[in-house]
Amino acid sequence: MIHEIVIQQVQAEKRDEYIKVFGEILTKANYAGSHGIKFFTSIEDPSRVILMIEWDSVEAHTQHRGTSTHNAMREATSKYQTAKSDGAQP
Repeated sequence: MIHEIVIQQVQAEKRDEYIKVFGEILTKANYAGSHGIKFFTSIEDPSRVILMIEWDSVEAHTQHRGTSTHNAMREATSKYQTAKSDGAQP
């Protein structure tokens, strides 16, 4: 089991909406090999969101990149972000 950890900067006033939308997209995508999606928020910085996803392996983590489902997820969530994610691949 590996963990993908991504630190994201989002519009603070839309943070909760972002988490809801992103969580629903990830759940519906049902990526093979993914388990246990968790979001963490920061009290000190309301625009910071940390995402953690458990994967079976590095291969399971990377096999979905570039697919239409993955690209649609990135497009839908990018409108909330105010900076490039730390820890995520392009």
